[in-house]
Amino acid sequence: MPNDFDNLKWRVLRRIGAVGLLWNSASSAWLNIEGLSTDIRHQIFDALLKEDKIAMLSIEGIKSKFYVVAKDAPIIESILANPDIKLKPRCELIAPLDPFLWDRKLIQKIFGFEYSWEIYTPADKRKYAAYVLPLICGEQFVGRIEAVCERETQTLLIKNIWYEDEIKLTKKLDTMINSCMKRFAAFNNCKLVKRY
Repeated sequence: MPNDFDNLKWRVLRRIGAVGLLWNSASSAWLNIEGLSTDIRHQIFDALLKEDKIAMLSIEGIKSKFYVVAKDAPIIESILANPDIKLKPRCELIAPLDPFLWDRKLIQKIFGFEYSWEIYTPADKRKYAAYVLPLICGEQFVGRIEAVCERETQTLLIKNIWYEDEIKLTKKLDTMINSCMKRFAAFNNCKLVKRY
């Protein structure tokens, strides 16, 4: 049976893998890892680096260092080595509890996107709505959507879309969002999509 340090090390490695990229900072991504003090976390990151289980990377324009699971590093290196690779951008909704969003400060730092799941926020204090989903298109968060499934009519109602201030709604972006809504409707067994 592993000692506590080995167990904590294993849990930190799993969290980095689940989120995809983390920093060695206080983070909501470390919630429920009992015994993970700042000092222990630093020791774990040092150990994981020495064991080549994680790799450190930098993001242009950000001073903080970030870490990925070492087996994922070649994917990043391949993309960086081939800047001419053209990936077809698409839009996706991100669930509020998706591991990608576990560290909201990290998302804000990297993408400039502030997100709060307002389901437990009193209605009069909400900025948007109770259940709003972040919308990412390509490499950028473009906004958030409030969508409701009407099971009786098999209709996905798009109640509201809030775009980030710097986003200009183009025909191309609108087409990508419509495709995303159609996929989301199908996922929820809805046959129609209706925008307010």
